[in-house]
Amino acid sequence: MKHSNFLAIPVVVVTLVALTACGGGGGGNSNPAPGTATTSKASSSGLAVKSSSSIASTSSSSISSSSAITASCYVDGHSWPICSEHQDSWGYENNSYCIGASFCPANRTNLPSLTGRNTPVDPNASAKTRALYSYLRSISGKQTLTGQQDLTWKDGIDMAERVYKDTGKYPALMGYDFMNYGVKANWIEGIAQTEEAITYSNKGGLVTFSWHWRDPALLNSANSDNAQFYTEKTTFQIPVKEGALDTSSDAYSQMNAGIDLIATELKKLNDAGVTVLWRPLHEASGHNGNGWFWWGRSRTDGVPQAYAQILLWRHMYDRLTHYHGLHNLLWVWNGQNAAWYPGDDVVDITSHDIYDSTDNKTYKSQLAIYTQAQKYSAEEKLIALSENSYIPDPDKISADGAWWLWFMTWNDGNFNEATLESGTHKDNFWSGDYYNTNPHKIKVYNHPNMITRDELPQF
Repeated sequence: MKHSNFLAIPVVVVTLVALTACGGGGGGNSNPAPGTATTSKASSSGLAVKSSSSIASTSSSSISSSSAITASCYVDGHSWPICSEHQDSWGYENNSYCIGASFCPANRTNLPSLTGRNTPVDPNASAKTRALYSYLRSISGKQTLTGQQDLTWKDGIDMAERVYKDTGKYPALMGYDFMNYGVKANWIEGIAQTEEAITYSNKGGLVTFSWHWRDPALLNSANSDNAQFYTEKTTFQIPVKEGALDTSSDAYSQMNAGIDLIATELKKLNDAGVTVLWRPLHEASGHNGNGWFWWGRSRTDGVPQAYAQILLWRHMYDRLTHYHGLHNLLWVWNGQNAAWYPGDDVVDITSHDIYDSTDNKTYKSQLAIYTQAQKYSAEEKLIALSENSYIPDPDKISADGAWWLWFMTWNDGNFNEATLESGTHKDNFWSGDYYNTNPHKIKVYNHPNMITRDELPQF
């Protein structure tokens, strides 16, 4: 989700892109479509293998491959050679980067053949986290959790109360963000998200957190107030050397400091008995591989930006789960591009953000994107609509079989500074009727297929 960066207070500014996440658009060119596999005279055979142990492969038997033998794979504006040994992931062979044949998006056309796992990917997940995961699996394909994103930079606006005022129901799931954590300005807002989430959980609700991760080089410095997260506002880049994170670099230490900062908040949630649907590194691929945030930025050092993001995701999983011992997390991946998928062993839920400028209040189920998200993994994963403008019609979800695990309507970015009231405006995703009319909101929140806070079990 886009924000302006006036001082350090973000204001929602959204570019609507049909069937894709919010963000900048891309111009057309004569290159093959992203993820296209192409043939060439070059052969990948004979490459000496030098692999990165950071990336675990998915099962090649469960990812479909085309019958054509391909020598390269087109991803994010570049043609990458097919690996000789790494068939199920990115690889680093003979001092250069390559992609596995079965991992090339063009060869991943079928739905997963492996059944989903019965327990979270973290084998040491807490009892409550395991119970929540079991519950989510039990409703998948039958019902959808209602969700609303909090206004994470204006403490005086309570989005859950706005939902209740319009529908008589509270959302089952509230979305929070660590965006302003680490910013030291005395006027900053949005740094009570942890406490707000604990309060909502104590009222019987579920919580999800994303993280607009500000420039790690500035976040823990005296200049933290100037730390931004958009690619064009930062120069920070994931440090990669010889197929792995460069652990000797300043950038590596700075990323760890950022992760540790948020680990403190996640531990508070853990200690309060709150399981977090954790969605870091969101919208990583941006639009056609043009990453909107620094964790998905285009690179000039020959490293695939998708590969770099996978390294960071897996490192974050390891540091939070093993180093910090946090076992209250369900991992929600939101990379939105098959080539960026970090592996079935570190993803509990796959999600997509949809701001569809063509919907025009028809409230489509968004089946095409739902099906696309299903194909990212080798095993069946739960699929969530992690950000949306228009709320899909519950009857269309059922009719099309696009069973989003939850939807998460974005917040109200336009409001009167004195009264904090919001009306119809393109930056108001709940209030007003620019996207969702009041009759539609009432239908959604009172539909038997939609779960509200009062209908959740105790975990």
